[in-house]
Amino acid sequence: MKNKQFDDDVRDFITQQKGVFLLVSADPLFNKNLRSTLFRHLAVRNDCVQYVASMEHLPREIKRLKAAGRRPLIFLERELGGRNTAELIRYLKGAFDTSLYVVMLTTEVQRDKLVLMHELGADNIITKPISPDTLVEKIAFTIKPRGQLGEFMDRGHRSLEAGDAVEAANMATKVLELKPNSPSGLLLLGDAFRVMGKRDEALLAYSKAEKGAKLFLEPLKKIADLYHDEGNYTEELRILQRLDKLSPLNVDRKMRIGADYVQIGDKEKAKASFDRAIRLATKEALNTVSRITQAIAAMCMDTAPELAELYLRQALNTRKHMLDRSDIETFNRLGLMLRRQGKWQEAITEYRHALRISPQDPGLFYNIAMAYTEGRQYIEACQHLEQALNINPDLWRSSDTICLNIATVFRRFGKSDTAADFLRKALTLNPESAKATAMLAEITGQ
Repeated sequence: MKNKQFDDDVRDFITQQKGVFLLVSADPLFNKNLRSTLFRHLAVRNDCVQYVASMEHLPREIKRLKAAGRRPLIFLERELGGRNTAELIRYLKGAFDTSLYVVMLTTEVQRDKLVLMHELGADNIITKPISPDTLVEKIAFTIKPRGQLGEFMDRGHRSLEAGDAVEAANMATKVLELKPNSPSGLLLLGDAFRVMGKRDEALLAYSKAEKGAKLFLEPLKKIADLYHDEGNYTEELRILQRLDKLSPLNVDRKMRIGADYVQIGDKEKAKASFDRAIRLATKEALNTVSRITQAIAAMCMDTAPELAELYLRQALNTRKHMLDRSDIETFNRLGLMLRRQGKWQEAITEYRHALRISPQDPGLFYNIAMAYTEGRQYIEACQHLEQALNINPDLWRSSDTICLNIATVFRRFGKSDTAADFLRKALTLNPESAKATAMLAEITGQ
């Protein structure tokens, strides 16, 4: 059931707190969804959504708005133009105070990447597509932690930023009175103690916070910083290794682990950690190159398939030592470009390369069947199509076009009854299909 309180919280953010949404995204569907949700659903003013042309313009726009008394909430894509925005989050959270909110937009839900986004400072994460009600709820939880506890936390953070550690500790105590062992409250208390110079009390608060929320990385990071300040590299290393297991995609932490090994005299382990950092950074850089080449290929697919083929091959060659299931779609696109040029045998070769990565992928077997059909090799086409249907009997449900293609292969192989069955299925998906109707009439004589 829709919660009216979420609507009111978002309206209050815009009207009373001078909130403004900065949209750094090239996704027209999300952009339209956000504007429709705010303007039609919540009936708020039009100037509360502003577009930012590029990552480079974002810091300047934030400064301009904050100088005008506005409170920005940024919707930032995890990737823009083939570039990962992780470092931008880190910069924004370091350059501006806690009144700045950052919501990451992504289509991925891989745990390691989500953990890294949170660790770098994302206040919330939206996995697209998203419904209007859920979008409002996400915004509401970002801008206003629920109830009195959230108000105490906000006051505590403001006090800490103003240098009043005693008041911050008082607010943390109030949070803990309302919710004993609250990880956020304990973290705030630890920060206050650390500013006061009470190292042991800070370490105790951080440790309690870590025990209360196993995936809450901030307490462990604070503990590691305490040990680092003391020059206790052995203990710092122990904490950093725990963090690395929880969030293994953080390049800087792997470098820091290597530095600690250097400090304690273990050069071999230091080199291993530095090498892991380089491999991770190299992988991210190669992924960026691969994304750019795929984007170029997409621009060429309809009018210049030979160029699309060139750049798709380049995308795969870039990642040749780290190919995984995420590359299957690239193989499929390359096969399609080859088939459009009449190179059905080369397409089959690429599909078979993909099968080494994902040997039970029904889509690959289906595509091989289509390529054999284009080469008039109907025995091989039927064999691979049957393999696809054995893996996924509901493959035909994907679309009436796929269902019609399946029927065509079976008909050409001589399995007219099976072909007729799939034509009837195609007509359940699209009763207006003239091709399915005509082919079924030819087979049945009706």
